[in-house]
Amino acid sequence: MNCCTECFRDAQIRAMITANNQIGECSFCGSKNVPIYPVDKQTDLSDLISEVINIYEKFDAGEPLFQLLIHDWNIFNTQSCANNLVEAFCSVIYGDCGSDHNIKVRIPCSAIENYGIFGGHSWEEFSTAIKRKNRFHNVFFRADQFATFLTYTTKKYLKGTVLFRARIWTDNKGFNISEMGAPPPGRRKAGRVNPEGIGVLYLTSDEKTALCEVRASAFDFVSVGKFRLLKDINVVNISDLNHISPVLYSSGLESLSANIKIFSDIAKEIAKPLRRNDSQLEYLPTQYITEFIKSKSYAGVEFASTMATGENNIAVFDESLLECESVHDVEIKKLEYSYDNLTLSV
Repeated sequence: MNCCTECFRDAQIRAMITANNQIGECSFCGSKNVPIYPVDKQTDLSDLISEVINIYEKFDAGEPLFQLLIHDWNIFNTQSCANNLVEAFCSVIYGDCGSDHNIKVRIPCSAIENYGIFGGHSWEEFSTAIKRKNRFHNVFFRADQFATFLTYTTKKYLKGTVLFRARIWTDNKGFNISEMGAPPPGRRKAGRVNPEGIGVLYLTSDEKTALCEVRASAFDFVSVGKFRLLKDINVVNISDLNHISPVLYSSGLESLSANIKIFSDIAKEIAKPLRRNDSQLEYLPTQYITEFIKSKSYAGVEFASTMATGENNIAVFDESLLECESVHDVEIKKLEYSYDNLTLSV
């Protein structure tokens, strides 16, 4: 049996499969004429999966091993392929006891306490402490350990890269180039990346995302600024924290596993849309994280846009790194709403 590059979303595993220099048909997803890799014998890939499995400990109140392998590590491409692939790998690893992938397990508490960036505490506990107990010198946070992970999620933006920012008209005229930057001192409201009073330039990867992010309504007039980077910069892609490849971090899988849930929570929190009634206290935990990233001389942070699926937001700490070279005005003609019914408890 062979798997293929299309079975995985993890770029490092895909590269491992491609380096095998075999082309054929995948036994799992059915793709043809693609790079393939054997699954029914011991290989470097099965050894990697085995190392990940060995991190866990049996725990009756835990979750099924196969479920954690699929959902925690973000290495597989589709649910259907993932189930069959995990079963196949476990058959090689465990031999005739391949069904052991159904046992219930957990990350050992000792690993979370020793290697977790919050010293055994969850993101929720960290957030509560930041908001209610000790805001500026959090005793949970292990800065050096977190800084190590940032090197695996660094992304370079090259000089000349074009980014966008939008502003909804507040009167009967739009904004000029000089007005498209970060808000001036005294008007800098708190956001998920910046504390109140500290300027951050929020940008997007494309014009449509910029319009989505300002939540323009039908018939609003909006000014869209086109910005160009004046030098190469390095930013931390926060959304990639919970996509660090076990291939890259193979020498520290226990440390990576201890933070998987936390990294997922951070990525979700920073991408969460702001609501009109949100308290500024809700922004403090992510502000703490981004201020630490800033202290490590990164130029900004990138995170997924929840307003435009598949696109990114980029918050740059120093707006002088970019130049707004043009502005044009648009009118929003139509919006499409997607919604779910809510079941409210009485």
